[in-house]
Amino acid sequence: MFTKGDFLAPLMLNGKYDSVLPVDTDQKPMFDLLGTPAEHKQWKLYETDHIPPLNEYIKETLAWLDKYLGPVNR
Repeated sequence: MFTKGDFLAPLMLNGKYDSVLPVDTDQKPMFDLLGTPAEHKQWKLYETDHIPPLNEYIKETLAWLDKYLGPVNR
């Protein structure tokens, strides 16, 4: 996986008790290796397993899309 030089505005939504991608061995190292400036990367950690709560997932994803792609014009 290539992450060190990429410029993205990543939003990572993870569970604290994830057995598929554990915090210490997968989530944190991945987040730290992202080459994005700190103000443009976000990591939310929930008190869940692999899948964050759906309402939080939707809320955070929509806020990220509004911030980086602009709000939807209706």
